[in-house]
Amino acid sequence: MATSICNLNALRAFEATARKSSFTLAAQELCVTQAAVSHQVRQVEDALGVRLFERTHRRVTLTDEGERLFAAVTAGFREIDNGLRDVSDAGTQKKTVTVQVTPSFGSRWLARRLHYFWAAYPEIDLRIYHALPHEQHGAHRVDMAIRWGSGNWAPLKSEKLFGAVLFPVCAPAYLRPDLPLARAEDLLQYTLLHEDSYEDWTAWFRAAGIVRPITLQGTIIDDTNTLLEAALNLQGIALGRLPLVRDQLEQGLLVKPFDLSIACQGAYYLVYDEKLQAHDACMKFRAFLFDQVGLLPAS
Repeated sequence: MATSICNLNALRAFEATARKSSFTLAAQELCVTQAAVSHQVRQVEDALGVRLFERTHRRVTLTDEGERLFAAVTAGFREIDNGLRDVSDAGTQKKTVTVQVTPSFGSRWLARRLHYFWAAYPEIDLRIYHALPHEQHGAHRVDMAIRWGSGNWAPLKSEKLFGAVLFPVCAPAYLRPDLPLARAEDLLQYTLLHEDSYEDWTAWFRAAGIVRPITLQGTIIDDTNTLLEAALNLQGIALGRLPLVRDQLEQGLLVKPFDLSIACQGAYYLVYDEKLQAHDACMKFRAFLFDQVGLLPAS
């Protein structure tokens, strides 16, 4: 049978490669050579008699068969991890909840509130892992994940925490008296910092009523933390995401040159397997999150 050939190590190599879209990154995660990962994936393909990946020079992508196997393997690993965790929790008084978050959410929202959780639930150990949005394919290594997106991660349960809006922010010292900001167009006198693409600034200028074409240029940064650190260090004006920049605004580290904001195309969601509704520690962490969301002032 195929299962006698597709051992757990080979399936692990397949899952990591599928999640990372790279033999090299999968090898780094598993602490083995790229050749070993490639060989193990080939074993799975040979055992099943199908090709699981389309291989290109720089990356690999899943075939239709690969997508189906990836979903099944991810669910299987999640079941194994849940079973191991249940047995472990039954044998110790200390409970553990493993949570995956994006770096910006972890540092600019969650970390500032963890002391409330520790005070309420000292018997629970939190383990927090960071992953960028495009890396968050499966949750088999974590109990729960806080993700940015549209909320569609079936078959996992998704509960919306909060949405966000974008508006210009910069360090107070970055603004120059000889370059006043009377109109939205005046922002073009300064360096604009872009996250992922020029699309957010284009949308903001459109909302400001500027219909003539504007040529945007400059550095594109794919990480919210790096973008905001650049703004804090007088490198330019960024579009900050509320509520992630609320603390810096209240502390005067950032200012809003204009009040106009635009809605983000997405929201933060708590994502988990519905079976965890029977897991007391996980539900306490969920309750903590929604309690903190309820304490957020209106945007």
